[in-house]
Amino acid sequence: MKDQILGNYTVRKSGNANSVTIPSGSGFKRGDNVILILKSNGDLEIKKSKPNFWDSLPKISEEEKKQEIEDLGYNPSEQTPVGKERIED
Repeated sequence: MKDQILGNYTVRKSGNANSVTIPSGSGFKRGDNVILILKSNGDLEIKKSKPNFWDSLPKISEEEKKQEIEDLGYNPSEQTPVGKERIED
């Protein structure tokens, strides 16, 4: 997908924070989690955050989660790619 300018927006005060409206055609939807990256040149980048492995599972108790990790022999959310598993972020 090519870079696309979605518009020019003004930062507003919202309680103790600042906010910018994200247009509905941006690909973000209500409830999405995002990561804000402040670039060295002052630009701000907004990315969808990757879901946590455990968030994609049906809700389980901490005890069940510990048992799953023990059964697997490792914690999937603490694994880093070792090959070409992630071609794009």
